[in-house]
Amino acid sequence: MTQALPVIIVLALAAIIIWLVVMAGKKRTAAWEGISQRLGGKFTPKGSTVHTSYPFQLFNRGSSRKMKNHLQWESEGVTVHLADYQYTVRTHTGRNNTSKTYRQTICILEKEGLDLPGTFLRRQVALFDWVGSKVGAQDINFDEDPEFSKAFVLKGDEVRTPQIMGPDLRQHLLQNKKAFKTIEMNGNALMINFGKKRKPEEYTDLVALAMPLYYMSSNQGSAW
Repeated sequence: MTQALPVIIVLALAAIIIWLVVMAGKKRTAAWEGISQRLGGKFTPKGSTVHTSYPFQLFNRGSSRKMKNHLQWESEGVTVHLADYQYTVRTHTGRNNTSKTYRQTICILEKEGLDLPGTFLRRQVALFDWVGSKVGAQDINFDEDPEFSKAFVLKGDEVRTPQIMGPDLRQHLLQNKKAFKTIEMNGNALMINFGKKRKPEEYTDLVALAMPLYYMSSNQGSAW
């Protein structure tokens, strides 16, 4: 019995941790559902497949891709999707197999008839992107806005993407650069990846960041 005691303690602690994780997940789902009800939207706690209909890079990464706590509602003629999204990256090195699961909150905004150019934006990583610039990796820069060009890597249509990124939009992104990880645009939709799971009570802040971004880019995009 004495020899088995450490094993029993470890198993008990593991069970407690699993229980806490499960309860935290249920609490998070309940909070998102409450927000969806207040917004008069549709809520899918798990099993949503909405992400499969968008040609965004994020949705092609890794495996075991899942979307849950998916809220969908209409705001000023725009369909808003707010959800938790995760995927797993598996690495095989010699005899070792490792995996890492990435979890983040995302926001997708879409409107029929809009025609945004395929665009990808992320914050610069100093050394990594310096090396990339030396081997010809794409990065659209603005001579008139060196601060923005230094802060972000921008990829896309070399004619239309710079036109989408007008001065007001660039300023909005600079002011909020720590609030998101990546932004993607394509066709009638754009997506913000916040880079981590955000709290349900923060949803107003998430939408407050996303909506100006959408309208600034769509106003530029309406020229086509």
